[in-house]
Amino acid sequence: MSKTLVRTIREHVKLYRNDETGIAWVEDGTSGTGHSAHPNISATGSITGIRNLGYWKKDERCVRSHGFIYNIDRLSVSDELDEIAAQECRCQACIERRNVGA
Repeated sequence: MSKTLVRTIREHVKLYRNDETGIAWVEDGTSGTGHSAHPNISATGSITGIRNLGYWKKDERCVRSHGFIYNIDRLSVSDELDEIAAQECRCQACIERRNVGA
């Protein structure tokens, strides 16, 4: 995975992008949390289990990036840092969403 620093948002808070998948995320070093535009689980988790529980649909696309599995067909934006990640995300689903309104 190639992790590229897109920009520093403020001290200890940085925006990154995976050049291969396009997934963008914010690492908040002040709280130890990560923010993204898409729901995700740890890469050690089970996509099948999440789907069997009904949280994700079987036809929704998932990609792996920096230790997480992202459901790119859903948006999950609940705060300012999620929104920043959403604006910078270049995954296939975000590109398609942007092109619909163009």
